Amino acid sequence: MMDRVNGARRVSWKRALALFLALRLFLTLWGGVVTTLVPLPATPDEELRPYLGAEILREGAAGLLLGPWQRFDTNRYVRIARQGYAAVEDSVFPPLYPLLIRAGAWLIPAAPTTAAMMAAMVVSNLACLGAFYLFHRQATRKIGESGANRALVYLGLFPTGFFLFAGYTEPLFLLLALASLVAAERGEGVNAGIFALLATVTRTTGVLLILPLAYAAWTARPRRWSSLLSATLPAWGFLGFLLYRHGVGLPPIGQVYARFWHQTTSLPGADLITAARILLTGRGVRAGEFTLLLDFGVVFLLLATIGVTFRRFGPLYGLYAAAMLLFMLLPRSDLKPLYSFMRYALAFFPLFWWWGVAGQNPWRHRLILYLSLLLWFYFSGQFFIWGWVA
Repeated sequence: MMDRVNGARRVSWKRALALFLALRLFLTLWGGVVTTLVPLPATPDEELRPYLGAEILREGAAGLLLGPWQRFDTNRYVRIARQGYAAVEDSVFPPLYPLLIRAGAWLIPAAPTTAAMMAAMVVSNLACLGAFYLFHRQATRKIGESGANRALVYLGLFPTGFFLFAGYTEPLFLLLALASLVAAERGEGVNAGIFALLATVTRTTGVLLILPLAYAAWTARPRRWSSLLSATLPAWGFLGFLLYRHGVGLPPIGQVYARFWHQTTSLPGADLITAARILLTGRGVRAGEFTLLLDFGVVFLLLATIGVTFRRFGPLYGLYAAAMLLFMLLPRSDLKPLYSFMRYALAFFPLFWWWGVAGQNPWRHRLILYLSLLLWFYFSGQFFIWGWVA
């Protein structure tokens, strides 16, 4: 029995490592090609290319390996790692990822910006590798090895899958959310709660892990109070983040979202109505963006995934999927509805398990793979030249 388990683990590690190394190498080469063919202006422009006052990495190994990834939210995480929440608009980002960047940068003998960027990439890429392994291991249990192989490729080549290799919280959150749910399924309630707490202080989305964890703890036999109490840890993590912000004199998080990020909290789906109006009338900031149409379509894809997840993978993962989509649909923005929706969908990992099953059909496999790959090339290339994609 143990030999079979260890063999399955080795297979998952091999699959995860092979895909990780292949995509990591290709993205490095692709980033170099894109930024060579479309060189960026030498003059900083905080409106179009917000480096946030950091040194721009252009030369040598740092320019090749880190420069194409010095984009958008990565610069905010690096700034938090170096300056804390000195910029009020950064205070909506929870602290775990910036703290890991800060710790990693302290160990790297390089200039401050280079060290912080390198640390951000190392943390994210290690988390990506770990997430690939856990994803494949759990997918193998659910849909078999061949389905897991397909699902892993679909995850890595999802149109926004390159963000799993960037200095963003996507890979760390995915790793911690997976670890939490796997632990809950095994009856390890305390471990599940700890992982969910860490996920929450990575991205506030993690607070809704309380729903699947509470379900797992309540339906477990024998029922353990330690598991029930541990299921509340995400809520305590979220509350702790809010109390810390209050303690250091930062404005309420809702005010910061409204003022700097043009978002408020509304009934789930309000953004969907705004997006539909823009698509129908052609009026609004996102009018004419084909990414808005993709974001709009992804909402309905994820809605369909929830039903499939409950039926095929069970209530634990179904509740996770439903909670994630609920959280994703809570923000409302008249200026930029459904912004970054395709990136947030990376946390919706049951979608890729479903695709892993659907991909048994060669035509469906080609449709998923070729369409994803085409958009993956385009979106990653746009990202490298400071084009906003998600």
